[in-house]
Amino acid sequence: MGQEQVDLKILGRCAGTELPVHVVLFQSLPKGDKMETVIQKAVELGVSEIVPVATQNCVVKLDEKRAAAKRSRWQAIAKSAAEQSKRSRIPQVGEVRDFRAAFEDAGRLDVRLFPYENARGMAHTREVLRGIKEGDSVGIFIGPEGGFSPQEVELARGEMEIISLGNRILRTETAGMAALSMLVYELE
Repeated sequence: MGQEQVDLKILGRCAGTELPVHVVLFQSLPKGDKMETVIQKAVELGVSEIVPVATQNCVVKLDEKRAAAKRSRWQAIAKSAAEQSKRSRIPQVGEVRDFRAAFEDAGRLDVRLFPYENARGMAHTREVLRGIKEGDSVGIFIGPEGGFSPQEVELARGEMEIISLGNRILRTETAGMAALSMLVYELE
């Protein structure tokens, strides 16, 4: 062996821990430290990317400096959660985006899910989730504590799959976990 050559021997293989799809969680900014919990649990459930979104009804307003500091903290939480759950990849936490920019970013994805409290029943949700194929890219938009504005809902109509997460209205920190859990159930 020379200095530019390395010999390796494969001793075994590890089962993959990643979902068979690329999932981007577009999470509206919640109050307090709830975003930290959302990131931790979403990473444990297999999300690939998290994009914090400033929607019309968000109470939290972050200036550029505070957003950069929060993002650094959020990325450290994602790294820790990925290590704890034995993920083979560390999901990236993106920059805070406004709803329209996040909506445009989602245009690159194969499937865009928009959980909404006034959506038709769970039969439609099951049908949509069963239609997701291995290798697809999936975006999930989660609203803020005050819900999506009528303008945001109208923008989503016709462009995203408006789905139900059940008969109850979920908190913003719960809705993403419910949607991800349904996706994990269908795909693993």
